[in-house]
Formats: sequence, C-alpha cells, structure tokens
Amino acid sequence: MRIKWLSTMLVAVMLVLAACSGGNGGGGNEPSQQAAPEASQPASPADSGSSEPSPAVEEPTPAPSDGPIDLKGRTIRIGQWWGMENYLSEEEKELQKKAEEKFNVKIEYVTVPFGEIQSRIITTSVAGQPFADIIMIPLEWSIPKMVSEGYIRNIDDLVDMADPNWNSIMLKYGKYNGKQYSFTDKDNNGHGFFYNKTLIQRNGLEDPYELQERGEWTWDKFLEMAKAVTKDGVFGVSEYDAPSSLAIPFIYSNNAAVTKDDQITYDAPEALEAIQFVSDLYNVHKVVGGKWAEGTTLFYPGYRWAAYDFNGSMADDWGYVFFPKGPNADNYVVPTTINMWHLMADVENPREVMAVWKELYERDIEKGFDAVIRAEEANFRNQEGLNTLRKMLGNGTVLQFFAYEGFSNYFNEAINNIMAGKGTPSSELARIKPLTQAAIDVTLKK
Repeated sequence: MRIKWLSTMLVAVMLVLAACSGGNGGGGNEPSQQAAPEASQPASPADSGSSEPSPAVEEPTPAPSDGPIDLKGRTIRIGQWWGMENYLSEEEKELQKKAEEKFNVKIEYVTVPFGEIQSRIITTSVAGQPFADIIMIPLEWSIPKMVSEGYIRNIDDLVDMADPNWNSIMLKYGKYNGKQYSFTDKDNNGHGFFYNKTLIQRNGLEDPYELQERGEWTWDKFLEMAKAVTKDGVFGVSEYDAPSSLAIPFIYSNNAAVTKDDQITYDAPEALEAIQFVSDLYNVHKVVGGKWAEGTTLFYPGYRWAAYDFNGSMADDWGYVFFPKGPNADNYVVPTTINMWHLMADVENPREVMAVWKELYERDIEKGFDAVIRAEEANFRNQEGLNTLRKMLGNGTVLQFFAYEGFSNYFNEAINNIMAGKGTPSSELARIKPLTQAAIDVTLKK
C-alpha cells in the first residue's frame, strides 16, 4: 500500500541523512503548511483519472459473512471538525450506546479544525499513526486526490453494496475506478434561495413558494420580483459571499454545469446564457446589493445551515425555495457540495469497523431525511420552508469541479470580472479555459 511504502522510504531516508550528517543536531526546514482546497459550503474516477462518477452500473458486491463481533474494548475514532458528539440526537446517542455494548467497543469523536483536517490525514498516515479510523471530509478532497494517493480504503469487500439503505448520491458520486470509497448515512445539504416574506407582502408580490408548488418559479418571475423591490435602499438579491454564489446556481438551474465527465462545460450555450443572466442582474438591472440579515434584500442564496447565522436575530419573516428554473430546465435542481465518511487506508479490522459504523446512525433513507427535518425545525420559520428542504434532500447535483486543484480560483476570478463589467462571459471564460483545463489535467495526472 502506498502509505506503508512511503513510511518505509521515509525511515530509510532518515537513516541515510543521519549517517551523512555526522551527528549534527541542526534542524532541517520545517514542512510547508498545506493549504486546504476551497471546500464548498462539498466530488467525484479512473486509472485514466476520471473524477466523475462511473456511468456503468455494476453488479453489487455480495455481503461479507456476518458473525459475532467482539472488539474487546477497542476505541474506534471518528474524525470530524465540528464537535459531533455535542450534536448527536437522542436517537443517535441511544444507537451509539447499543453499538458499544453489542460490539464491546468505545466510540470517540476526534475533532480537528476544518482548515487542518486534510494535512492531519496526510501526516499521521505517512507516520503510520492515522489520527482516526473513519473521517468525515468534503467529497472534493477525497476523490480523486486522497483516494489515488492511497490514504483512503474502499469498502466494497467490507459491506453489502446491494443494501437498499445506501443513498443514491453516495452511490453516484462516491466511486473511484468503479470502487466505493465515500459513504454516508444521509444527504442533508439543501441549497436554495432564502427570501424575505415581509418584503414580498409589503410589495404585493406572489409568494415564491406558491409559484414553486405550481411549477411556475422561473428566472422571469425571479427577475420580476427582484426589480419590483429594488428601490429606497432595498435590493432584489445579494450574494452569499461572492458573485459565484449566484452564478453557479443559475448555471445548474438552466440544465447546464461547470464541468461534466471531466470536461469543461461552462462555455456551453446553456451555461453562457446563465452567466449572462446573472451579469445583467449586476450591470443592467442593478438589483444586486443589500444585506440579508438587515432586511434590505429580497433573495439570498444559501445552504440550509446558513439559517443558523441569522434566524435568531432577523426581524423580518423569511421562507426558503429552490433556485428558479431557467428556460432550458424542466426541474428544480439542488447544486451542492457534500461531506462524506471515509475509511482510513490502514485501519485495523476494517470489516468490523464498518459493521460498527452501520449501527451508529439511522440508515433508513426516509427516516434519516425526516430526522434532518426535525433537527431543522428550530432554525426554520415556517412549514413551507421545511417542505422545500425535505424535497431537496437526496436530490442534489454535486459540484464536482471543486475537486480539481486550482480550478475554482480561476473560475471565480472570471466570474468576478464579468460581474464587475470588466469582460464578457465569452471573453473571460475563453481566457481562463487553458488554466482550468490544466487544473483538471494536474488533478487527474494526465
């Protein structure tokens, strides 16, 4: 395995250096700190380097033989960044207690700051002392990079891949070279538009939720509303954090994508149409601005967890809807990044560890989604928003271009220039195309 080979070579090199140094105790250069790639707020296979999901439907791996498991008091370490043990539901606490008793095991949650978790995986693995057995990381970190470099183990021979409780997003996006490396108990990443219901009522506009339920929530309706409220210091829409937070959802809502099958598609007609639409929001209609939490913008793009930041302090009422459909789309979409679980490559007794993991969380897909909604009831203002979120769960389109090293930096630069009126969609995207193609090639080692 690559990690063990690296460890052996590291020891050999250290011995050679020690011999050559004549006992000099001077320290060498410290390793450079590795910057964490931009993680979406999450994907993506092939010896040829494909980071996209394998289109082939494969025969599921038969279930491994199940026998009594006694891990003799071993501690299984679960790595993540948010102090997960403090956010377990009562049901999850009970499941963990039962699993610990059943398998004679102890579960420990190891919390590492988000910006450090990737480098911690690499350094502790190379040292032969991985800091966790199972880790949660953004999918764009794991596939293809960490999988191809040998830090993560596939699970096909450890579990029954025909188990109906494996969710579709995991099965579609969590493979590399036809093997399953990423796994999850549920998909909980809603991504859409928060909207100010108070402004809707004050301006006599139809509620976007009602339009959504009739299938009439479109770009045209969105623009009509955004223009109607843009006056007296109020704007139609604001960014989440950058122009790309608007451009990317509109690309996907027009049946387009930034990349597909490891190919650049941001310059396809449908994508260019979306980028031009967003550019016009900035430069023609001038409806972009305001501050969401202060009630001076109508629409605000965000993942479901963004509500944690403003719900308690925002005076105006608000709702949550899908991104509107573009002229080339038939359905609403949920462009998303996603975090998944991964099994470290050198974990001891991997089959037994996976058996334990499977009993720690609710794996029934529908029950798992219902649990997500129950957990969000305190963060959402109304049932309509929760209904929208429930429809989003399990229907995400993963933004796989974040997996390509440096790609998003070039793409964001072009989008920033377009929205600032410094270039057209065609000229800016043509300018960065060689750079983004190089990012794909480097990541896939072509």
